[in-house]
Amino acid sequence: MPEIASWRNTSLVIGAALGLYVSYQYRSLLLNKRALPIWLVGILFLWASFHLFFLSQNPAVQLVEFRGIWKRALLAVIFALGLGLSIANNSERIKKWVWPMIYLGLLMPTLIYLLKWMFTFYGQSFFRLETIPAFLRIYQGPQPFYVPKTDYAVFCLPTLAVALGEILTLLQDRHIKWAQLLIYSASIAAVSFVFYGQNIKNGFAYEALLFILFLLMMVSAIKKKWTPIKVGIIASILIGVGFVGYKHIQQNDSWATFTADSKIAVQLDRYQEWKFNGEKGYPINELGKMVSITNYERIAWGLVGMSLFRDNLLGYGLIENSFGPLVNKKWPESSVRLTHAHGGWLDLALGLGLPGITLVLTALTLALVGTRNLTAPWKNLGRWVLLSTLLLWCTIEVSNNWNFDPLLF
Repeated sequence: MPEIASWRNTSLVIGAALGLYVSYQYRSLLLNKRALPIWLVGILFLWASFHLFFLSQNPAVQLVEFRGIWKRALLAVIFALGLGLSIANNSERIKKWVWPMIYLGLLMPTLIYLLKWMFTFYGQSFFRLETIPAFLRIYQGPQPFYVPKTDYAVFCLPTLAVALGEILTLLQDRHIKWAQLLIYSASIAAVSFVFYGQNIKNGFAYEALLFILFLLMMVSAIKKKWTPIKVGIIASILIGVGFVGYKHIQQNDSWATFTADSKIAVQLDRYQEWKFNGEKGYPINELGKMVSITNYERIAWGLVGMSLFRDNLLGYGLIENSFGPLVNKKWPESSVRLTHAHGGWLDLALGLGLPGITLVLTALTLALVGTRNLTAPWKNLGRWVLLSTLLLWCTIEVSNNWNFDPLLF
């Protein structure tokens, strides 16, 4: 977005400089076995360097990524390492002021969306503003200040997940802290509103999965400690989110045709429209309707991507857009406009190869397992952010220029 890159880069550099200092202060902790995820991320950078010099299929573009995406990712990792070590070694002393700051940071994309939504639709009628600044508007298509719906999923779903984790912790206490419960419940409602307003199908799907997990963990944690108040709280949240989810399904015909579209999408040889990115139209499903573009392309591209991955286990080399060149190489008649397979982990695997994706997923899994030894709220921050990240990278096209460094962070 205009005028944002310099702020981001300055923050990364300052954060990395502080992170280097803190990491040096606590360097002995990096020899602990629980630091293994950090070392795996470090090896990932070595693998990326090796791939660039010896295995690259597109060295010019890969070098551009190396100087851009990978450089930012390295700064983000050092920044995150310093921040994590600072919190881990001062968790109780700083919890009262650091945790609200971190949670507010997680919540800011959602709050900014709500502010922009309010000005977009009520700026003139309610607030009596003659003109609304461009940066305070919501756009449905490419504009200088347009934010893709995928980015809202990436930065809002983890916030919702952490809110669920904190509610789970609050409901296990003998005395409920109502102010905190209200804040986290409102956060869930706000994120659900973002998903509804932006019509984010993946967001709602993963929200439903997180709620199912929340309920299972709730049953396991509380057991015989259920009270009418706790049941009422959970029921209220579920009814509210369920209503928004129901309205979302109503406005999306693609949910109703998903099975019919899937039957067409899996027949890659018979229906080859997936090769052309819409340039040659789309097939008709068994209902006599044109397939949902989203359903058809995502499923077909996913199957093709897995096939290409098996044929290119060392990876094409690009974080962004490895799928398109690999398709063009195998099927020369395909459209040059193809970019992503539209599944984050699959796109990342096509770019980094089996060694790279193994390093990332192993580091994430080990970090997720390591959250068992933490106390709230840090336990919920680690567990639920990592869990939601693991989910949203499955089917959302987030392997790109601006979502890779947040993943490693």
